[in-house]
Amino acid sequence: MHHGTPKIALRPFRPDDADTVVAWFDGPEDALAVAGTGAPWPYTAADLVAASTGDDRHPLTVAPVDDPDAVLGHVAVVRVTATTGRLARIVLAPRLRGRGLSGALVALAVAEARSLGLTELALFVVPGNTPALRAYAAAGFVHAEPDQEHPEYVRLVRSWSSP
Repeated sequence: MHHGTPKIALRPFRPDDADTVVAWFDGPEDALAVAGTGAPWPYTAADLVAASTGDDRHPLTVAPVDDPDAVLGHVAVVRVTATTGRLARIVLAPRLRGRGLSGALVALAVAEARSLGLTELALFVVPGNTPALRAYAAAGFVHAEPDQEHPEYVRLVRSWSSP
């Protein structure tokens, strides 16, 4: 990691985190990259809170280890079946992008998925989002068949043995 890059941890998402996260979206392209083709614009804190609600969703806030109340990013682990899930709404604060944190964020999200008993995670990437595709490949995700419900995305998958 680069000098000055914080060590990060995940904590449960709190609704008041949403204002900080959505403030990073400068336009509809940002909302599309993070929240998908169904994302409204403007993407509001209420939209993020609504997308984070449900028994199948485990929304998490990325925070510095030494300041757990700070908000540096967001990710959600969504349970699809008893053993499969997907990562959704993966985003880091703009000032931290390109500093080596995406790998740490994804590793923490995979650890969370494992703790939930999942053995496979998928994620969807907007075609052309080369930095995201590189980061996920470095984290062990591989290209998979497109999802029939979301063929507009590149689908990546990572599997592991039972915990």
